[in-house]
Amino acid sequence: MSILSVGILLKSYDVFISNISADLLNSSNSFQGSNDLSYRGFNQITTPNLDAMGYNGIILNRHYTEAICTPSRAALLTGQYPIRIAMQGEPLKAGEDRHLPSDVQTLPQLLKELGYDTYLVGKWHLGQARRDDTPTRKGFDYHYGYWNGYVGYFDHEIPSPISPSITYNGYDMKENFKDAWMDKGKYATHLFTEKALDVIDQQNIDTPMFLMITHLAPHTGKDGLVEGYDEQEMNNTYSYVEDLQRRRYLDAVRHLDHSVGKIVEKLQQRNMLQNSVVVFMADNGAQINGRFKNAGSNFPLRGEKYSHHEGGIRNAAVLYSPLLEKKNYVHDELMHITDWFPTLYSLAGGNVATLNRIDGVDQWPSLSQNMKSRRKNMLINIDEARLYSGIIGYAGRYKLLNGTVQSGFYDTFSPEPTSLEQMDYDVAAILNSPVNKAIEESKYNPVILDEKLITGLRKYSSALRHFPKCTNKPENPEICNKYCLFDLWIDPCETENLINDRSKAKIVSTLKTRLQTFWRQVSPQANKIRGCQFQSSKI
Repeated sequence: MSILSVGILLKSYDVFISNISADLLNSSNSFQGSNDLSYRGFNQITTPNLDAMGYNGIILNRHYTEAICTPSRAALLTGQYPIRIAMQGEPLKAGEDRHLPSDVQTLPQLLKELGYDTYLVGKWHLGQARRDDTPTRKGFDYHYGYWNGYVGYFDHEIPSPISPSITYNGYDMKENFKDAWMDKGKYATHLFTEKALDVIDQQNIDTPMFLMITHLAPHTGKDGLVEGYDEQEMNNTYSYVEDLQRRRYLDAVRHLDHSVGKIVEKLQQRNMLQNSVVVFMADNGAQINGRFKNAGSNFPLRGEKYSHHEGGIRNAAVLYSPLLEKKNYVHDELMHITDWFPTLYSLAGGNVATLNRIDGVDQWPSLSQNMKSRRKNMLINIDEARLYSGIIGYAGRYKLLNGTVQSGFYDTFSPEPTSLEQMDYDVAAILNSPVNKAIEESKYNPVILDEKLITGLRKYSSALRHFPKCTNKPENPEICNKYCLFDLWIDPCETENLINDRSKAKIVSTLKTRLQTFWRQVSPQANKIRGCQFQSSKI
C-alpha cells in the first residue's frame, strides 16, 4: 500500500505526487490572485473543484511564497531561501545562463533515493542553458512541458526580448529533450491535463510516485495576454463581466479548475486517492500592472507580483488528504513555500534531520492536527541588486520591509472586481464537482459536505472577514523607500506604517538584526543573458 502526495501550484500550477509506504506515515499556480478562488467569498469567479478540495480538507489562510516565479520554484524544490542559491533575482529569461546549483539536491532527487518515480508536467523555469540545467537532470525521470517562463496557450511559442534590440523566438514544448511539434495548436491546460492523466494511468500503484504539474494558466501567454479556450463560450459564460481581459482570465481559471477535478477523479479511479496528499497553491500574486498583467485580483490585499506586500506573497493554498487527522477547517498558522520540502520528504519516509541545510520546516503535525505552526518567522526575500528586502517575525504578526521595487510601482491596492449583475454562490456545483464526488466515493472522509458546512467554512475563509480594516485603504499609501513596520494581525492590508511608534522600538530592532543576518548570507545573483545557449527550437 502506498501514499500518494499531490501538490498543485497556481500561477503555473505544479502538481507533485508521491507514494509512500503506509506504515511509515502513521505519525504534502502563476499570477493567481489571492481573491481568485470562489471560497474566498467573491461570486464573480467559480472554482467548485478547488473549493471542494479545501472544504473537505484544509484552507491555508496564511501561506507565503516568494513574490515572483523563479525564486518560488527554487524555494519549493530545494527547501532553501533563494538567497542561499543565487536565485533571488528576476525570473529567468530565455537564453539566460542561470540555474539551480549543481551541488544542491532537489526534492525529486531525494525522493528518487527513497524509491520514487518522479514526473514533471508543465513549466520548469529553473534553468535551460545546458541539458544539465533541465528537469530530467535535476531529479525528474520524465518531463513534458516548457523550460522557460511562459509560452502561447495554443502555439507554445516564446518571444523573449533579451535586450532593446534582440528578441529570441522559439517553440518551447518538449517531451524530455524532444520537441513536441505534434501537440502544437492544443490548448496548454488541456494538454498538460492529458499528460498528467497518462502518467497516473500508467503508474504501477505499488511503486511510489512524485508528479509535479505546473500549468501555464493563468499566467499571461507569449503576447502578454491570458488566452481563454473558446471565445464565444467564454463570452456567454461570463457575460456579466464587462472587461474582456478579465473574462479571459476567468475562463483560464475555469479550465484549470476542471483540470484539478479530472486529476483527483483519476486518482480515485485508480484507488490512489485513499493514500494521497493533494496540495494546491499559488507561487506569487496576480500581476495588476506592467507588461504581463493578467487581470487577476489580489483584493483586498496591498501589492501584487514583485511586491513584498501581502498581495504579492500571501497566496492561495488548499490541502486535501485522507491522512489528515483533522479536516474541514481554515488553517490560520504561518507557513512558507520552503516548508513543503521537509513536509513531503518526511511523509515519504525520509529523515529530515539528515538533510543538508534547509530553511523549510516540517509542518505536517501543524496541518494534520490543526496545531500551532512550527514556523515563527520567515525571510520574505532579499534582492541585493535592487536593494529591497523583508522579513516576518513574532509568529507571523509583524512584517519589516526595507526598500521597494521600481519606486513602489507594484505596491498599490487591487481594485475590487466588478460585475454587471450580482451572481449567487453555487453550492450544488461544489457538491456535484468531480473532486467532491471522488472524495465521497473513496469513503475516507468521515464528514460529508453539505450546504451548512460549506456556508460556514466559506464565511470563515472569506477575504473580507479576515481583513476588516481593508475598507480604510488610503488612496496614496506610503511607499517603503526605507523601513516600514506593519502589524499583520491588526492591519493585514498594510495601511499604517508603525516604524516610528516608540512602543514598537524593540520589535523593529529585533527584526532589523534578523534581516541584517540574512543579508550577510546572500549568495550574489548573476543575471547574464547568453541567447546562443537557449535550447528551445528556433521558429
